[in-house]
Amino acid sequence: MLLKLMLFSFLFVTTSFADSGEKILNGYDPKVDIISEDYEAGPFLIYDCVQNHWTCVLESYYKECGKKREMELHLKKENVSCAQVEELPNKKSCFQKQLFLVSQNFGNRFCIGPVWQQKEIKF
Repeated sequence: MLLKLMLFSFLFVTTSFADSGEKILNGYDPKVDIISEDYEAGPFLIYDCVQNHWTCVLESYYKECGKKREMELHLKKENVSCAQVEELPNKKSCFQKQLFLVSQNFGNRFCIGPVWQQKEIKF
């Protein structure tokens, strides 16, 4: 009986020391959100045309991508450096969309400037 009481009190004491703080799964966590030297994870989906990959980034990178793309389109460059794709509600949904696009083998036609798209021969 004494052993059962000790075991019960041990389990009760250890659960009271457990972390009961709120878990924010979609918040910013610098330990896991720095995904490369160029980007930090967030709910904005872009396609990096230079490195040829989809990535979910913070709003600042998304806006920077839009400005660079606009400038490159204005200069009528053959290939642009990135493409803004979509703003999603949170990081998890962005990662799910990214996984879908990768698994469906989406093309990267949006990396070609519209002037050069018109020059392409269509069969």
